[in-house]
Amino acid sequence: MAKSISLKAFDNYSKVMAELGYERYIGHHKVIRYTSDGLPVYTISQPPLLSSPYANSQITNMFRGLQNRPLPYLASIAITDKCNANCEHCSFFTSLDDPSKEPLSLDEMKNLIRQAQDLGVSVFDFVGGEPLMHPHWREIFESVDKRKSHIFLFTNGWFLAESAQGLRAAGVGGVYVSLDASQADEHDRKRGVAGLFARALDGIAAAKKADLTVGISCCIDEEAFDGGELDNIIELGRRLGVHEVMVFDAIPVGRFRDRDDLRGQKTWVEELVDHVRHYNQDESYPGIMIYSYSSSYLSLGCPGGTSYFYVSPYGEVCPCDFHHHKFGNVREEKLAMIWDKMSRQMGSRGSSWSGCWAKQKG
Repeated sequence: MAKSISLKAFDNYSKVMAELGYERYIGHHKVIRYTSDGLPVYTISQPPLLSSPYANSQITNMFRGLQNRPLPYLASIAITDKCNANCEHCSFFTSLDDPSKEPLSLDEMKNLIRQAQDLGVSVFDFVGGEPLMHPHWREIFESVDKRKSHIFLFTNGWFLAESAQGLRAAGVGGVYVSLDASQADEHDRKRGVAGLFARALDGIAAAKKADLTVGISCCIDEEAFDGGELDNIIELGRRLGVHEVMVFDAIPVGRFRDRDDLRGQKTWVEELVDHVRHYNQDESYPGIMIYSYSSSYLSLGCPGGTSYFYVSPYGEVCPCDFHHHKFGNVREEKLAMIWDKMSRQMGSRGSSWSGCWAKQKG
């Protein structure tokens, strides 16, 4: 007589499935924290494992197969064009070329979020400008149906200390705080604001106290990597007790759009991916997520326009916040129609073997 499968076997299978899945996606399977409900978090950029938004992401994957068409799991929405910083590498810079553009109203923003959730979006990434400069950021975040979607944001940290409890109350799951250097003077120089480093550190402490999952987001170039600055930032993250460090390598967009030296494949980026492996094997360090890894053939490849989209403060829909080709505006068309047009064209290009399209030559 056949024996029934034990619960232990199911538990072991689920554990292996999670570990292999996250290792493939983010380059490690380290749990960076547990939520107050006891759910494991592997990265701020994804819903906690076994959460309701995680279930919704699996449903979207199922419908992607049933419909035989791309469906988005992630939407990056710039809720404001206002910012108090003047970052040397800003990717949003070229979006400010027309002062006559009018940002989406609060009602338009809420409608956009509803349309995105109807398409199956299970993760919202709110950006700017500086998102905490929007006068109604709390109402925007509260409008997201938390059964369906996990939300996080990128912030420079200036307003975070006084906003952290409100973010938690509005249902935000996590925040990435931008720190591009381990020392205050260099960070403030890169960001163009004196005192920003200190404000960011105060914000990190407040966000941790508010029970948010907290990460550092940094933009690193080859010179900084060779000089050991990434290691310094990771060590700073460990001292601050952050849960994750998200590492972006400099990309030729925005204020760096004329930096041809940043295009094409770079050996140093491959070294960067290998360099952080020992940190991810050490439980005393935060999880380290490398953008170039997650956008490479080893992971998702470039998801822009095929499983991910970006919406500017003015309603323009683009493949991502680094790829500013506009496929439509939500003020003029339904998001689903824009997504269909964009995903067909972007999908026909195939996935770039070397990752991010914005870094390709030509």
